[in-house]
Amino acid sequence: MNALLPLAGAGVFARVVFAVATAASLAVGAATSTDSGKARAQAPAGAPNVILIVVDDQADNSFKSRYMPQTFRWLVDRGTRFEGGLAAPPLCCPDRAGLLTGDYPHNSGVFWDNPGYAALTDKGDTLPVWLKNAGYRTGLVGKLMNHYDDFGGRRPAPGFDYWFNLLGEKRYYRYHVSDQGRQRYFGRARRDYSTDVFTHAATRFIDRSARGTRPFFLWLGYDAPHTAHAKDVRGCSGNDPVPPNYAALRPFQRLRLPKSPSFNERDVSDKPPNIASRPRIDLTTLDNIRRRFHCTLGADREVDRDIGRLRRELHRDGEVSSTIVFYVSDNGYFFGEHRIPRGKTLPYEPALRVPYAVHVPPRYRAGPQRRVDRHLVSNEDIPATILDFAGDPQSCAAALDCRTLDGRSLGPLLGGSRRWPRDRAVLSEISGGDKHWRSVRTPRYLYVRYEGGERELYDLRRDPDELRNLASEPRYSRVERALAAKLGRLRHCAGIKGRDQQMTGVPFCE
Repeated sequence: MNALLPLAGAGVFARVVFAVATAASLAVGAATSTDSGKARAQAPAGAPNVILIVVDDQADNSFKSRYMPQTFRWLVDRGTRFEGGLAAPPLCCPDRAGLLTGDYPHNSGVFWDNPGYAALTDKGDTLPVWLKNAGYRTGLVGKLMNHYDDFGGRRPAPGFDYWFNLLGEKRYYRYHVSDQGRQRYFGRARRDYSTDVFTHAATRFIDRSARGTRPFFLWLGYDAPHTAHAKDVRGCSGNDPVPPNYAALRPFQRLRLPKSPSFNERDVSDKPPNIASRPRIDLTTLDNIRRRFHCTLGADREVDRDIGRLRRELHRDGEVSSTIVFYVSDNGYFFGEHRIPRGKTLPYEPALRVPYAVHVPPRYRAGPQRRVDRHLVSNEDIPATILDFAGDPQSCAAALDCRTLDGRSLGPLLGGSRRWPRDRAVLSEISGGDKHWRSVRTPRYLYVRYEGGERELYDLRRDPDELRNLASEPRYSRVERALAAKLGRLRHCAGIKGRDQQMTGVPFCE
């Protein structure tokens, strides 16, 4: 836990419809209690609804308008796609902990998927608790975080009014959910496909929320396009994502696999041993990668259709112009880059960069959204952004023990002032299994230090595909020293300068 208190009245950017306080001040004000035993505040008049859509393992190479047309028409063409959007770090549980808390792993406590949720510090001091205490109706549909049910069973996580959580092994068919604490089983029928089941539960939550007077917050966690660990559709193996049926897969089966210059990289001798020792990708592995890409697109297409269904439900309920929507993946995925046939957990661009789009209705912004934004942003920025738009109906003066967010509000980039740190650095941390590393990513550079002492440095302006490791090269010695020092500071950072008060000996994040 961070015991930092925000600067009173430190505004982030001007709001059009209603005044807001800083993201940190709402976090502090709301986090002084859990979701029990305290009278709920009333949300500010005109406060927006918020939907956070989190997909699982979607790489940037499948987030394109020709694959997901409805998502692009709503959230990109009428919103902002952050091409510099990062999952920091690129692994499910640490990244989702960042979405819950706005914190890097060294403050959230979650560095790896196992034990997952159990490692989260201050479980009653999270985004849904803050929003519930601020007067929101809150809901979780789908996947929250790995191993939540090992810790909490079928009970809702703190802060959630509505709870429809995927249990146990993640599958597209033949799975269990906790529906408000009651275990339900979904089988092999087409109507049981998890993406559609989750969308149906989400539209039910939206419809019921629209009948009330409170704004709502919905975390909608699709399992797609995660691997299934079970063969459910012809044409996809047990380690592929699963489309709803073969008809959904068929349109993509003849598509060429996208191959960047790093695909099946010719020379990996400059990289750490776990990469340098990898063999070239053979024809059998190539066929597996190609098939997985096609199955991914089939699963993504159903997500896209269901996002269209969500928009239609919001329109029917008269809520579409009052709802801010985020679309992100919890990490990217490898499709043969650097000879890595599958997976994530490494700090290279295919795993680190993710689909990242935000739509803010005009009434909540001072100006137009830019359709494409290239600033460096991370998933840890999303809680601060939501709190910024939600407003602050409570005083934080009495807060003594509360979480400070490491991320910053995206408001300036979403129709606001567009002020953003020019050379912002984003931290990634992973520690578990055989992966132990920290990295710092700036708009130009990636610098990584591994537990065994190996280092990587890439100049992404000159080498966007990370083909040449520049660590120890004399002409980059000053750059490496500066990035090493920055990494040393960020691994202990907390809060944002100008928004939060600094704790003695703890540097600010960027």
